[in-house]
Amino acid sequence: MNEVIWVDAEGMTFENTVARKLRRLLSESGATEDLCEGMRLALKVNTAEVGYEYGLRPGFLRTVAEVVTAATQTRPVICDGLKLIDYWQQTKGNTFMKIASGQGYSNETLSGHFVINGGFSGDEGDLFPCELPESELGGVEVGTAVCRSDALWVLSHVTLHPLFGLSGALLNGGFDALVARAKTRLLKDVNPYPFNGQRTPTEKLKAFQRRALESLFGVRTSVEGRVFFINYLWDITPQPEYFPYSEAPLVENLGFMASRDPVALDSATFDLIRQEAHGAKDIKDVNFTDLLNKAETLGLGSTNRTIRHLS
Repeated sequence: MNEVIWVDAEGMTFENTVARKLRRLLSESGATEDLCEGMRLALKVNTAEVGYEYGLRPGFLRTVAEVVTAATQTRPVICDGLKLIDYWQQTKGNTFMKIASGQGYSNETLSGHFVINGGFSGDEGDLFPCELPESELGGVEVGTAVCRSDALWVLSHVTLHPLFGLSGALLNGGFDALVARAKTRLLKDVNPYPFNGQRTPTEKLKAFQRRALESLFGVRTSVEGRVFFINYLWDITPQPEYFPYSEAPLVENLGFMASRDPVALDSATFDLIRQEAHGAKDIKDVNFTDLLNKAETLGLGSTNRTIRHLS
């Protein structure tokens, strides 16, 4: 049974801020135990598109970066990938950095080296095997910021997701860590922007979900299994951050969860959201419970978990 650590958002005081809660989460979960001086660590984050109003504050990520720097004596690389549509019809790398900078994301505010996951072109990466029998993908191209690091921490702003059910550890740690070209390959016959009214048939949606789960094996291989996951349950919106808009959060501030097991972490996250949202069901065409069971069957982790709740 795998443990998930949950630090809630209750009891905020001068002595018990978000930063202190995050530091306690990392301490209690033993996140830095396998880090040593000189290690290169990548933090995979979610940056928001223009029009999405609920992105995480840079300070929420900076606190984690500072903990990493203290443990490794090396500033981490903080990265995200290009969005799939360039709404502003500029060079995608320029657009990404301009949007991120406008929302306050920079080397200084994040206390790390902020870069595009797949290099400035979005397609710079190396190929790694998914190491699964009967794998459809065979391998995936993992972005250079991730695959050329010694370890990876996946920092996910949790939202609902129209293709995957939940944007959390499983999706952000796998599909979202790939180069842009690989993302396009995984999205074969799938519309990532269903707000235009075009819905993907169920069988094609399930095929994408399987490919997205497979991709996490490739990402894990690229850092020799050294992956740690943090889910930020803060302003949990119906739309993911790559959308150019969002409705108001279904649930606002539930705190932060962490684990080395992405299946256990997303399972605990999803159960808490449903509980706090008064029984919210799986989003539209996605049965996230079935998806978690599929991830467990593939060997990505376990739905059999315990939650250690800290205030």
